[in-house]
Amino acid sequence: MIRKRSLRRGAMVAAVAVGLLVAACTSPAATGTQNGKQVLTVAYSSEYVFLTPQLATQWWHAVGSEFEKKYPNVTVRYEPIPGGYNDFNSKLALLYRTSATAPDVAELPSALMGEWVSSGDLLALNKYVATSSWWSNYPESVKAETTINGKVYAINHGENTEALYYNVPMFKQAGIPVPWQPHNWQQIYAAAAKIHAALPNVTAFFAAGGTAPGVGAIQYNASGNMLQGSTNPTIYDQKTHKWVVDSSGIRETLGFYLKLAQNGWQNPTLTEALSPNVVANAPGDLAKGNIAIAVGSNYYGTAWVKSVCGPCWSQGASTMAVAKIPTINGQASPGNGSSYASLLGCWDLAIGAATQHAQAAWNFINVAQEEGNMLSAAKGAGFVPPDDQYWSAPSYAGVAPPFTHFFATLLPYSRLAPELSQYSVWGTGFEQATGAIMSNPNTTVQAAATIMKNYITGQMGASQVESLP
Repeated sequence: MIRKRSLRRGAMVAAVAVGLLVAACTSPAATGTQNGKQVLTVAYSSEYVFLTPQLATQWWHAVGSEFEKKYPNVTVRYEPIPGGYNDFNSKLALLYRTSATAPDVAELPSALMGEWVSSGDLLALNKYVATSSWWSNYPESVKAETTINGKVYAINHGENTEALYYNVPMFKQAGIPVPWQPHNWQQIYAAAAKIHAALPNVTAFFAAGGTAPGVGAIQYNASGNMLQGSTNPTIYDQKTHKWVVDSSGIRETLGFYLKLAQNGWQNPTLTEALSPNVVANAPGDLAKGNIAIAVGSNYYGTAWVKSVCGPCWSQGASTMAVAKIPTINGQASPGNGSSYASLLGCWDLAIGAATQHAQAAWNFINVAQEEGNMLSAAKGAGFVPPDDQYWSAPSYAGVAPPFTHFFATLLPYSRLAPELSQYSVWGTGFEQATGAIMSNPNTTVQAAATIMKNYITGQMGASQVESLP
């Protein structure tokens, strides 16, 4: 799951940082030892990544206990970080500001990998993965997610891919044949129009936007996935090394939002659609039964099962079905050669560059990547396991059929967002444009595109951006 705000917040950040530094002076993290044992500090999201806080605590402490049994000379010191995506990343950035507070192992989002790497916060792991027994089982797209300039900086411990969730009873009421698999955007529009005509009080197509959910929501909702399916999905031009601030793909995606807004197909309150918690709330919103179609992630189906209850929805598997997200005209995507779109990314395990216990930190990650722990994380967080040999395992595929295995099949052709330090700037501009349309359906595509272009250019400088056809 994902959201984000600025990683550094001026005076407030400085004040919190002082508090952290004072605490660090007497903490085990400052010395790296306690009672003759190495102290391994592990920072993780306590409220956001797993489907419930209880599942997060349960998983991390189970891995820690198993690790301590294997390595009795090491004690795990947990650093649970509460709050949403923005809060987590802001706190983690503060912890990385000094070696006294930097965690040895940290859970972090792949969307911001470039920022952590450019800040020098992460240790390169090439020598460790070279001897790993499980790294070779990861698809190349998963390896690429944590590899920058040939160096591996983190290990994926769970993936997310995206597709279209649709409400089967609503489709039947609207006279739309099921199973449904649109092959272009026009077929999505046609379904939304029929839903709206038959069920005017239902949100025909739910799409979040605006800056409140953070740049991570670009992956987990409609905007980034529709952009990937556009005629030109380029975000960062590898040839010119410039960020794309205007293109046919960007305008097509903004046009998608405008069509939803102007036709009344997206009719939740702005509070819901622009909420900072829209990604985390999505499984619950679908369970309420007032949304017909939504771009959603693999963790939704897992959230509904009784063993997770995030929320419980026993009718979820019979009410909701999934379809691949088509490209705009059914054309092959230049990013993956498929006529379907899905963004790739999730959460990774990294070792801090300042660690005094690199080998112990790697040993902890090795334990976390064992089959039982990987599959329990997949269940507790709704992940797709990064190791492809487990995609058909009953302990994974049987958790929330048909959703779990379906989303795993999307992973090989799902596409990464650029893992560069300025991606959050580009993403904020993109979200400003979608938010402008959602807030005011009279906003034109030209006006929204100008908002995006002006913001990104103002932040990066004209020499760092370009417009494409």
